[in-house]
Amino acid sequence: MASLGAELKQAREQRGVTLEELSQSTKIGTRLLRALEQDHYDQLPGGIFTRGFIRAYARAVGIDDEKAIADYLAATEPSHSEAQNDNNDAVLSRVVEQREHHDAAQELPWGWFALALVVVALGLAGWGFYSRQSHKPSPASAVSNPSAPQPAQPLPRPPASQAVPASSEKDHLLAVAKKPAGIGTATTSAPPESAAPAGPYFSVRVNVREDSWLSISSDGKTVLQGTFVAPVVKSVRAHSQIVVKAGNVGALDFEFNGKPLPSQGSIGEIKSLVFGTDGLEVTEATPAPQP
Repeated sequence: MASLGAELKQAREQRGVTLEELSQSTKIGTRLLRALEQDHYDQLPGGIFTRGFIRAYARAVGIDDEKAIADYLAATEPSHSEAQNDNNDAVLSRVVEQREHHDAAQELPWGWFALALVVVALGLAGWGFYSRQSHKPSPASAVSNPSAPQPAQPLPRPPASQAVPASSEKDHLLAVAKKPAGIGTATTSAPPESAAPAGPYFSVRVNVREDSWLSISSDGKTVLQGTFVAPVVKSVRAHSQIVVKAGNVGALDFEFNGKPLPSQGSIGEIKSLVFGTDGLEVTEATPAPQP
């Protein structure tokens, strides 16, 4: 029975495709393709990267990629610990994906909305308390404010020995009644400061076509991290910066605010991408791991 590498090489030669042409179509280096055809798996990165290479090669030459992956796993006979790690990665990916389905951040920034509601509620509560305190008269103001209502005082009457005519007493009462009352001071409460609105945000969408390790941070906070099994789509929003670290950047498609971006590298290439409010700002490539 022919090995996986021999089967891949035979399919390529039957199609009349050279290693250089296959390298351009799959974005895999010719050295890695030659090692794959010779079954030198120790010269490949291993893990999801090698499986991604095999899947891309098989599809390019018309071979069932799932069968090719199965032949590779049967030939390499992974240890129990490696199989357990792969299973843990798959479980972690499913947990993150389920959490993303329930995360309403892709529809509405609920965190900012809730924070704004809390600030408005606190402002209204403080305004109500301040208003009640400002309308409560203090003992000092009750004495010094001449506009405050005073209890009725009996009008002074002259002593019996100095009785005045009835007309003079009437004029005296009218003069007292026409005396202007004092003018008090009113205190108005300043309106509460409104909550500052949340600033605008932008979004980055990542379409994982092949298995890849990802770490995505939004405004300095890591929101996604782990090995994601294709196919899967991730979307992240931020106000100032999004950083995407990919272990297989050639297997990823990026969109900025709904606009597709060109390919950012080749299969198996490790790269960091920094997005700002105006789009992709910085890309930092890291050499592929050596055997």
